Amino acid sequence: MIQVETFYINDREFTRTTSDSGRYVVRDGIAYEEACDPAEFGRTYTEGDPIENYESIENNDKSEAYDILVGGAQ
Repeated sequence: MIQVETFYINDREFTRTTSDSGRYVVRDGIAYEEACDPAEFGRTYTEGDPIENYESIENNDKSEAYDILVGGAQ
């Protein structure tokens, strides 16, 4: 379930949006582990895929990209 928490930085109100189900929060097709926005933006998020699925894909992509950049991939 989506969880929204309000917090303040220098008297400015922000919202932190997370999922209590270990899922990404998604807005406009972009997935975030957590989203922090100025409260006046009024942004809303939905739950996406479980975080562990994204992490394994993301880590594989980063590893392959690193190998290419440093000349380790053929």
